[in-house]
Amino acid sequence: MIRIITDSLCDLTMDYAKELNIDIMPLTVRFGEDDFKCGIDLTNEAFYDKLTNDSNNPSTAAVNPFEFEEIFKKYIDAGDEVVAVLFSKYMSATFQSASIAAENINSDRLYLIDCETGAMGQGLLVETAVTLRDEGKSAKEIADTIQTLLKKTATYIVVDSLEYLKRGGRISKSAALLGGLMKVHPVLQVIADGAKPIDKVKGKKSANAWLINKLKDQPADENYKLVIGHSNAPERAKAFEEQLREAGIKNEILTTCIGPVVGTHIGPNCLGIGYIIK
Repeated sequence: MIRIITDSLCDLTMDYAKELNIDIMPLTVRFGEDDFKCGIDLTNEAFYDKLTNDSNNPSTAAVNPFEFEEIFKKYIDAGDEVVAVLFSKYMSATFQSASIAAENINSDRLYLIDCETGAMGQGLLVETAVTLRDEGKSAKEIADTIQTLLKKTATYIVVDSLEYLKRGGRISKSAALLGGLMKVHPVLQVIADGAKPIDKVKGKKSANAWLINKLKDQPADENYKLVIGHSNAPERAKAFEEQLREAGIKNEILTTCIGPVVGTHIGPNCLGIGYIIK
């Protein structure tokens, strides 16, 4: 059997993971002295409630090597093959933990993939790996295909408030104040070494329009899903999906809630997309 493993940065829920028959390794988010396993002890929606109302700024911790070694060994010893599609190594120590575990096990039936993105893009690559598995592809074929798709995977997020970028030290207090007064929303592209500011828009309507225009300028491959990500803004995501259909986007759409690691830096009410470029 081929086992697909990922981490909670993919923003797929644990219930959905059961439907897909995959394993999600949860990162840890901490508020003060309280630790929570992402998606297990704390849902994404509950995280945003705490982010807004808890006086403690959250911090996050990667999955440790022992946890990866335990699950890798369980499947390898059972005769299975493993394809692990994990968050970018430049943004989390999770991939490094998996690499340490893989070195200890030293099996040619274990394939580690740094997906060079996160959130919607990562979830999309995991979904693609599942589709290939269900089509009967080998673990090597799945890993090779995902590696080929990495450079064609696009992930964009429009930030609603500059407050959380300020909290994380990504922008100055004066820049956050000025941007807030001008209702400026930064546009971020998630790439291998982080979330890079590439543009800015004014107003939520302009934010949605920016994402739609990006899909027109850089169309999505209709053979793959398009993922809408939102940070605890389901109604906004639903309205955006309707706008995508009106704009002629025909991809199957999956909607996810952006989790704590990315959410800590961008805050609530953000909107983004992940897709494979045509």
